[in-house]
Amino acid sequence: MPEVIYLLQPDGVVEELQAQTATLYKYIDGETDPATVTPSDVNFDPLVISFNGVADGRGFSLLSALRQSAGFSGRIYAGGLLNPDQLSFAFQCGFDGVLVSPDRWESYGADCWQSSLNPMVDLSYSLTGSQSVQSIWQQRHATDQ
Repeated sequence: MPEVIYLLQPDGVVEELQAQTATLYKYIDGETDPATVTPSDVNFDPLVISFNGVADGRGFSLLSALRQSAGFSGRIYAGGLLNPDQLSFAFQCGFDGVLVSPDRWESYGADCWQSSLNPMVDLSYSLTGSQSVQSIWQQRHATDQ
């Protein structure tokens, strides 16, 4: 049986992809200096920012740079060493999905991943604290909600 990789989405959907499909995506190391990202790096959809450790937040900064400075409007997924408790933050920062390897999926268990994903459907795109500032979700989807 072919190996699968899990794509967790902000609407609560968990999609099983063939691992071979994910090898076709463009991967950028989360430790990459945003200043070194070239147009050919972002001329691909989807991009995957690969996190090398659960305590390394540079991938979130790289995401921000790609969205704001490089103007990339395509899909960007988080991948690599992320834990279930980081899902909410990943989506709040603007990731369109999180790719979870079979090993990480099994080490935490499907129930843990799903329970970490469920609260986000209701809470992750709440107001930013100011009616005049749109959340990343609102900016990406052109909505006032």
